[in-house]
Amino acid sequence: MVAVLVGVLLAALDATVVGTAMPTIIATLGGVALYPWVFAAYLLASTAVMPVFGGLSDRLGRRTPFVAAVAIFSAGSLLAGAAPTMLALIAGRGLQGIGAGGIFSLAIIIVGDLFPGARHGRMLGLLSAVWGVAAITGPILGGLIVDQWGWRWVFYLNLPFSAAVILLILLGFRETAPAGFAQGRRRLDLAGAALFLVGVTAVLLVFLQPRGGAGAGLLGPGRLMAAVVGLGALAAFVRVERTSDDPLVALALFREAPFAVGCLAGFFAGAAMFGAILHLPLLVQWGHGTDATTAGLSLMATSGGWALGSFAGGQLVNRFGFRRIAVSGMAVMTAGYLALAWRPHGTLRFLIAVAGVLGIGMGLVTITLIVAVQSLIRLEQRGIATSAMLFFRNIGGTVGVAAMGGMLTARLGVQVGEGAGALPPALAAAFVVEMGAVLWLGVGSALLGLAATCFLPPATPLSRRPGGAMG
Repeated sequence: MVAVLVGVLLAALDATVVGTAMPTIIATLGGVALYPWVFAAYLLASTAVMPVFGGLSDRLGRRTPFVAAVAIFSAGSLLAGAAPTMLALIAGRGLQGIGAGGIFSLAIIIVGDLFPGARHGRMLGLLSAVWGVAAITGPILGGLIVDQWGWRWVFYLNLPFSAAVILLILLGFRETAPAGFAQGRRRLDLAGAALFLVGVTAVLLVFLQPRGGAGAGLLGPGRLMAAVVGLGALAAFVRVERTSDDPLVALALFREAPFAVGCLAGFFAGAAMFGAILHLPLLVQWGHGTDATTAGLSLMATSGGWALGSFAGGQLVNRFGFRRIAVSGMAVMTAGYLALAWRPHGTLRFLIAVAGVLGIGMGLVTITLIVAVQSLIRLEQRGIATSAMLFFRNIGGTVGVAAMGGMLTARLGVQVGEGAGALPPALAAAFVVEMGAVLWLGVGSALLGLAATCFLPPATPLSRRPGGAMG
């Protein structure tokens, strides 16, 4: 359990530290039109490999894939830290995403193995709280590192953590997969993973065409070709999934209404969550003229709220059921987004307070959806089902980041981010106005997620049994 917690600490620090460093990275490397891809590549790669790692863990056990995930994450951190251009940074972030996808999905699967029954939600809450500790310290730490040492050390800092995690796993990790987990006769759906990656990448290109670029018009040839390739690859992906012995996404699971609802709610919640994590530091630093350390306070508030919401949700889900906790979380998130979109020009104290509210909503809904999925499927499908839910949450995050980032760059283009960190007053004011318009996309995502959570089961399986809620 210690090895798993430290592994989550590793990946969580990276997620929050990079958000704080992003304005400085853009000012150093240029390529402002590509900035959404720094996040989209990470989310896309982690999304594509989560079900692959889940399937591997159902066949090879949890230990070996976990070590591999940490090693891949370390290699990506080294590449990102040494990146001379924005494209090289995006490549490093993609490699980091592969490792992070394995770390996060396997950590949740292992906790499900170790703590079944009434302790399940509480221990997932603890896992999220550890993530929250890293997330709270990550933004302010990232700001200090950027301001004092330079942004490259944001990535190099991962290397000693990675070595410690691998050592802990090798020395103290005991296999948690069910007896008879090895099923080498079945093959992994690598063709499905490749089709998915091509399809979603092409669809994202529809949103992320640089302003003024060739074929970048609303119905330009570049966008149309990307849409055709993306939709064609995704259609082939669905066809392959239906016939695969080991599908990337187990389509048969969608016959269970609670699983389908959980994935749908996770998609829209992910779009809202990751959109906020990316754009809040930009609003604080560029719109309000602060440094990276101050911008990190917004992420610290969001992450702290996320940790608090996750811990509370894990303790309360067995008592109050899936629906009440998830609906409450999405309602809180919607209220936070409405406040941000309505008053992006508010004071720093207001923005940081609203960021904390957003985080609480994120934590409540995230932990509830995970417990719901793991409670409603058979043990032998836990790996693929858990990773499938995370799959849809992260693809929602990828689409949300792409749509919001594409809208922002289309409105402001290369006016922002190519020079020093601070913007001229007139441009900063325009940035705040345009960011307010972008945040309404987050409002829409949160509202759709709220509608989806209303269809979750009203109670957990445990709470239906006498005495089950308290374990």
